[in-house]
Amino acid sequence: MKFVKRALHYFAESPKTTAQHSCYCMKPPFRFEDYDIAEIGEDSYGGKISLSTCKCCGTIWLMYSIEWPHYSRSGRWWRVKVAAENERSVSAATAKEFVESAADGFAGGSFFNSQGHAITAPINVA
Repeated sequence: MKFVKRALHYFAESPKTTAQHSCYCMKPPFRFEDYDIAEIGEDSYGGKISLSTCKCCGTIWLMYSIEWPHYSRSGRWWRVKVAAENERSVSAATAKEFVESAADGFAGGSFFNSQGHAITAPINVA
């Protein structure tokens, strides 16, 4: 048990989670293995919505993605932080507005020819 406590203490103080260094969830490319993912569903615009919680630092991310199969290079996604107190208010109906009202986040996909890049407001999901 002592070993487990020591390991957890070391992990909590890991450079990935300190203010001086950012966690891997803060810099693209992002790997789905690094997150616990909860699928929310699809909205009326065809966007697929999910919440991803970083396994390292616990940051919650709203992921909004769109792809139209009949158009090549149409795949695109946006990812913005969600405060823990706002997690329950995110739904398929509110996700697009939530992303567009965020101050910053990330976007990527074949549409942007990007594995992910930082974005700032105004964010336009289209």
